[in-house]
Amino acid sequence: MASPAEIIARAVGSQQTTPQILAAAAAVTRQVLGVESAFVAVAGPAAAYPMSITDGIRDPRFRQIVVRPGAGLGGQVLLRDRPYQVADYLHDPTISRDFVHVVCDVEGLHGMACVPVGGPDRVEALLYTGTRLAGPTADESLRTLELVAAHAELSLRAAAARRQDLELVRLRDRQRLATELHDSVAQMLFTIGVAAHYARQQADPDALAAALEEIETTAAQARSELRESLRRLNQPSDGLAFSTRLAGEIRLFERTSGCQVRLTGRGERRELPQPVEDLLIDTALEGLRNAVKYARARAAIVHLAYDSNVVTLVLQAEEGDGLGGLGSGASAGPVRAGAGTGAGLAMLRERAAQLRGALELSTDAAGQTVLRLELPARPPLDPAQCAS
Repeated sequence: MASPAEIIARAVGSQQTTPQILAAAAAVTRQVLGVESAFVAVAGPAAAYPMSITDGIRDPRFRQIVVRPGAGLGGQVLLRDRPYQVADYLHDPTISRDFVHVVCDVEGLHGMACVPVGGPDRVEALLYTGTRLAGPTADESLRTLELVAAHAELSLRAAAARRQDLELVRLRDRQRLATELHDSVAQMLFTIGVAAHYARQQADPDALAAALEEIETTAAQARSELRESLRRLNQPSDGLAFSTRLAGEIRLFERTSGCQVRLTGRGERRELPQPVEDLLIDTALEGLRNAVKYARARAAIVHLAYDSNVVTLVLQAEEGDGLGGLGSGASAGPVRAGAGTGAGLAMLRERAAQLRGALELSTDAAGQTVLRLELPARPPLDPAQCAS
């Protein structure tokens, strides 16, 4: 007979999409714990968690609940960032009155427990159990509920990784197509334009001159339209946000280098200009490559922070034989803006300066090498403005 852990792993791990994973988590919770109901509030915009999945809940009004920090049992979990339970939801003084009518009067629930399902930089979902009898949740049951949440978290991460890999492959296919178009069609159009320009200089009748002038004009318009098409093709596909591109590139780096990279974040994500996104990704990859090449790094942390007007990327590696490999053999201690730390970082530093940002390599108080890139979230993109 399969153990509860095996049942949970099979039920949740076999799902492919976020709704399937969370629905399976609720269903297997009821199966393994034998509780009357299990339900899930899923992260939405503006720190809101709508009650999206219900298993064993009878009244449809239950799905109108939207959990926020401090509101209800799930609100306490969001504030505390840990599991929380109550023996009697109706009379517990730590629970706000936001949902008491629906939870207790309408649905008749009393004993409840809730655990967070974590994500890269926030709680992705809140997993609940509820019973119609008052009483605390047994410690073993709470641990089992946490186990379900842990498996759900792993499956959500795997599903996100699959989506990002697929989008990255699509992006690279589009970029390859753009290159092929440029190498073939653009060259032919250029040749047509040169030929038409040459023909106009010959002693041809006026009619032929007019026709050739039209060819030249058409070729110029075609080149312009082609350049615009190539620009659109090279843009990330819909849904492939900067964070997805960065995570995808880091995963590819992990596979080829053997270095484990943890990506962390702080602040509210926002849309960034393409030059800023490209420089952030190029800096992260260059720093990681240097850490592996020069110091045999086996683990690294890439941290991305969004402030009001600035976006900052910080890279720190745990290296095989001490630290100092992020800058291609740079000496320990702070590195001045103009110091030579390898051609790769030197070029990145110039790009950062053009965007009115700064790229620095330094050593922290613990003696660990830190690569830090700080850029304005909305830098001037005109080189003349950058130089002023």
